[in-house]
Amino acid sequence: MMKDYLKITILILLLITILAIPKTILPAAASPDLYFLFADDFNDGNTDGWWLGYSHALPHTYGNWRIENGVLVQDMGGDDFITLVENHIFSDQVLETKFKFNGPAGYGGFTLWFQDYNNLVFINVYPAAGGVGVAEWINGVGQSTSYPFSLTYDDAWHSLKVAADSVNEIIYVYMDGDFLFSHHTTTSQRTGRSGLMNGNGGGYFDDFKLSSEGLPPMTVFLPILQK
Repeated sequence: MMKDYLKITILILLLITILAIPKTILPAAASPDLYFLFADDFNDGNTDGWWLGYSHALPHTYGNWRIENGVLVQDMGGDDFITLVENHIFSDQVLETKFKFNGPAGYGGFTLWFQDYNNLVFINVYPAAGGVGVAEWINGVGQSTSYPFSLTYDDAWHSLKVAADSVNEIIYVYMDGDFLFSHHTTTSQRTGRSGLMNGNGGGYFDDFKLSSEGLPPMTVFLPILQK
């Protein structure tokens, strides 16, 4: 009888401990995807799983997103052409891709927390401007921050990684495996769809990965920060 009592007591304590673990609280209407992984190396020659969108800039025009030789291409002139992972929305997430952009003014990077064309975040590498920019659109009003970074237009592939901590409102940006900067966001809309973007003749993307861990923020991001 004593052994059964101890077993029951231990089970109750374990249950209390599990329930006490802090949860990431997200807007009720958001329904973000947790424990999700999407990866595309584009070697299958199709864009299944992607919404191939149009420019954020007015007038809205569709980009010429396509697969060529196992990479994703968009090389029209114009600003902020968007493509998004279909049918999923995210809060905390890590995005990774390889890229190379066309000179003299191509740029590109990630689209993050896209709710509509008035509420979204861009993280873009812009070699012609000498920096990496974070542009937040909040209720149709844009605000941009540029972080200096030198990169030339050449035929070399580079890697870009972004870790978005929606709870602590911070975006961590990495280039070619090195930490560049952290950006404290202004927007309160930190749930939405995610994907890629480019403009001004754009360029190429390959080996895209998106993971949404669904774990408390420090558990997700400490391994990344310690890299």
